[in-house]
Amino acid sequence: MVLGIDIGGTNTEFAVVDSTKGILHTEKIKTKGHDSFLNYIENLTDVVKLLSSNYSISSIGIGAPNFDSYSNTFSPVNFPWSDVAPFNLAKHLEHEVCIPTSVVNDANAVALAENRYGIGRSVNSFVIITIGTGLGAGIVINNKLFDGSYGYAGEFGHTKVENIDRTCNCGGVGCLETVVSANGIKRTYAKKMNLRSPEDSPVVRTIFEEARKGDKICTETLEYTFQVLGKKLSDLIHILTPEAIIFCGNISKSLDIYMPLVKKECERNLLNNMRGKTKYMISELLDRQMNLLGPASLAFNKKLDFA
Repeated sequence: MVLGIDIGGTNTEFAVVDSTKGILHTEKIKTKGHDSFLNYIENLTDVVKLLSSNYSISSIGIGAPNFDSYSNTFSPVNFPWSDVAPFNLAKHLEHEVCIPTSVVNDANAVALAENRYGIGRSVNSFVIITIGTGLGAGIVINNKLFDGSYGYAGEFGHTKVENIDRTCNCGGVGCLETVVSANGIKRTYAKKMNLRSPEDSPVVRTIFEEARKGDKICTETLEYTFQVLGKKLSDLIHILTPEAIIFCGNISKSLDIYMPLVKKECERNLLNNMRGKTKYMISELLDRQMNLLGPASLAFNKKLDFA
């Protein structure tokens, strides 16, 4: 058995996972419900100690935001504590519970989950695109995660789009994420409707619902979003030539009627000899499953390394 830990902005979730039986037990703590980063780490450690005493845990895998594999630290910059600093969580837990521990960027954890448990099992190489509040990607090549020299490979949302002057949360201008994401969709809608702020736009679910009913502005908003996505996906395919592009995240669940548009725009921008060779698929895993099974997959891989 292994322990998978997902460090999210709202909750930190723990899952004891068996290689054949799946998830056996889960726990959850409020990430931001702590006075300090140190207090949070202490609480997380206590849960790990409890679970490792109740179950025969052979390895621990963690999906964490802003993980830097070069320094083996994570630094949750969006968390509210003043004492946040780059922290080597793997080293800390190995010292506390004497169990091999590894950490991966949370977006890459999604790729690991898809590779082990999802439709990613049907191909050897794929890129998984997560469309939610932001936009990210995980890359699997020959059934192995590719995370680059320091863990940040797959920052697809921060590639640039021509003729876009929107400022991104990262501080950059023209990032793909400012168009293809929940926030990006609201920004496009607000611009078309001459609203004062994207916050005045409907929630994205409503925009999808109204587009299905034939609303002109909602339809134009989503068509523009997925045309931009399709064009940028051609860049990924030109560089990586994956067998499949897999979509996940809240927005991806509503992507079915726009998949032909994404595919058409992507294929149109590919070299002739590369067209028709990549599959376009929507993940069948639930978001919560991915968030827990990704770190667990990392732990299973670590277990094999130590076997």
